Amino acid sequence: MARRRENTIRNRKNELKKQDFQRKKADKFTIPDVIIACEDSVSSPTYFKMIIQDLMNKRIITYDSFVIANYKHSNPSGVLKDLENHKCDNGKTYKNFDHKWIVIDRDSERVGGGGHTAEDFNNALRAAEKLKVNVAYSNDSFELWYLLHFNYRETAILRDILLTQIIEKLKAKNQSKFSKLDKDTIKQKEYTQLIFNEILELQETAIKNAETLLLSYEDSHNPEKDNPSTTVHKLVKILNSLGKKEEEEQIEE
Repeated sequence: MARRRENTIRNRKNELKKQDFQRKKADKFTIPDVIIACEDSVSSPTYFKMIIQDLMNKRIITYDSFVIANYKHSNPSGVLKDLENHKCDNGKTYKNFDHKWIVIDRDSERVGGGGHTAEDFNNALRAAEKLKVNVAYSNDSFELWYLLHFNYRETAILRDILLTQIIEKLKAKNQSKFSKLDKDTIKQKEYTQLIFNEILELQETAIKNAETLLLSYEDSHNPEKDNPSTTVHKLVKILNSLGKKEEEEQIEE
């Protein structure tokens, strides 16, 4: 009788340990930590929030496990500083997150003013590597990611021409929705949300185009000089994968 009771107690303890392990495993999968610092305060943060909004609504991702760092700088090195300096209400810093990203543009200097120096862009890449921070960069600008939803492009394109092409393609796809879209409004939150929803069905095409573009440079790839190029798709793939781990866990159970 005593031996049977001992076996029952041992089996119960093992079951509790198993349940505790499964709970911790599920917690790890369902509440991944992601922090992103962006070069602008509206368009790119809005775009990335749209990717995980459904996961937030389902509480698979919580507001303290997906964080956009406070925006103070628009130059690449400054964006990295924003990430380093961000402190969450619960005391977490970028070091406490599993996924740490900055989103920056090459945005070559323009004759009339604006843009970033090559030195600043390269310094940001080197410093991010030392800090083990991932970089989603675009040469020349973030809107290249939008363009790759529509077509593959491997020849250099200036920022203004890129914006013009994107606006034309969006209007051709949905004239009523984008009739008032221009180079100023394309950065607004409302239009970023509309753009995300409109081109979501083409996201896999954009990912393949971005991957093919990077591969075309082979080992000689230079993010600062290679226009066009982008690694935004790598961050998009990370964000898309977050909810899939929850689904896999549910299937296993």
